Amino acid sequence: MQTSVLEYMEKAEGDFPGRVAYQDGNGGVTFSQVADEARRIGSLLCRYAQRGQPVIVIAHKHIFVPSLYMGVAYAGCFYIPLAADLPSHRLKTIMSIVNAGVILTDGQCDELIASLEFEGQVVSSADAKAYPIDKDELGLRANQRLDTDPLYVLFTSGSSGLPKGVITPHRAVIDYINVFAQTFGITEKDVLGNQAPLDYVAAIRDIFLPMNTGAKTVLIPKTLFSMPHKLFEYVNENKITTLCWVASALALCSELNVFDETRLDTVRKVIFTGSVLPNKHLRVWQKNMPGVMFANHYGPTEITASCTYYIVDREFSDSEAIPIGVPFKNTDVLLLDEDGVQVGAGGRGEICVRGSSLALGYYRNPEKTKEAFVKNPSQKNYDEVIYKTGDIGSWSDDGNLMFHGRMDFQIKHMGHRVELGEIEAAADSMEQITSSCCLYHQEKEQIWLFYAGETGDRELAIYLRERLPSYMVPRKFAKLDAMPKSFNGKIDMAALREMMEAQ
Repeated sequence: MQTSVLEYMEKAEGDFPGRVAYQDGNGGVTFSQVADEARRIGSLLCRYAQRGQPVIVIAHKHIFVPSLYMGVAYAGCFYIPLAADLPSHRLKTIMSIVNAGVILTDGQCDELIASLEFEGQVVSSADAKAYPIDKDELGLRANQRLDTDPLYVLFTSGSSGLPKGVITPHRAVIDYINVFAQTFGITEKDVLGNQAPLDYVAAIRDIFLPMNTGAKTVLIPKTLFSMPHKLFEYVNENKITTLCWVASALALCSELNVFDETRLDTVRKVIFTGSVLPNKHLRVWQKNMPGVMFANHYGPTEITASCTYYIVDREFSDSEAIPIGVPFKNTDVLLLDEDGVQVGAGGRGEICVRGSSLALGYYRNPEKTKEAFVKNPSQKNYDEVIYKTGDIGSWSDDGNLMFHGRMDFQIKHMGHRVELGEIEAAADSMEQITSSCCLYHQEKEQIWLFYAGETGDRELAIYLRERLPSYMVPRKFAKLDAMPKSFNGKIDMAALREMMEAQ
């Protein structure tokens, strides 16, 4: 019985010891090297962290990051991954929520960590390179493992202005990665082209599929995604076979007519996630890559990475919606109305998910956990937990799930789930702002911020860049003398939307 993702890595170490697991422009690291470094890191962490404790991991994006994560797992702890390029304000906010006693770093973030005023223990992977592996202590902690133990906590946007930490256990990742590999036929012959930041849920596939299958993940430099011609060349040079990218990355390539000059010679699977890929862009990819499998993915962080998929088997016109498909094996989707009753074919309801890949809830946030992880109202005989996504869906006549948007103001933007309320809260925290309201222009994929106050667009943008990830900073700012109000005194969202649509 598999109780930990470490068993993936140990099997890959035995089956493919000298094979490269992760590669970037500076070289590669083999499965045996990943495992060795992870054990040394785990042994060192055992000195400072008790089993079951959180360990914050602050690192840049490189091929040694999986070793950091697995080192935390070897110590019987769970990791909270934080990218080194996040604004210090956000880092401090998450650290205050986690309240961890240990930070693990890649040895390249000393100045950043010093600025965070962390009072706990800082452990560097550089110190672990020559640290002896403590087989006795690692063995003791291994014997205590449960598949329900947390593996990591990923922080997503929160409507209250505070990020939410999604707690994911080993069991959920084991279930998801096994099913994903089976569904899409990922084997040791595949080369995955990583696009997502390694602290983001989409990277779960890029990190753990190699351990599960013997495949290789190539970390693609972020800068190439703004230079699609060079991006295609990089994909060809590295013989990448599988792309699992956010839809906006694929759309940019078709917008700039990259296929007119370059072909993707080795790619056999293209999986798009994060948001809807406009049909006009999908058709460009289909036309230029006949015989390649295209698949649409849907799912929030709370269901590990995705819970449904749709393998595209035809061209879609601009007026058609691409389905988000059918549930993965060992996952079930319920569509519930406001009374908790399942809706039939054609009816719309909230997408709710059940299965082994569900998260455990939100870290140190019982109120939000109780709101989203609830008893299945369709099961009257015993308590079963389901996750309420807040998304609206319907079943098509052919049995596929269709997506109809959010029930609240949460959006998918550039592959990330964003709570517009968190952006508003950040803007409102600026002394010169008297009121703000955030909207999303779906067609143009732009975040708009309407505001009133004694500041300007540039000053407000700089202020937000210091507090929010770059993908959450609004693309458009609109300063008003005062916010329009509806009859009940609330901000008139319809009036603001008309202003936005008129631009």
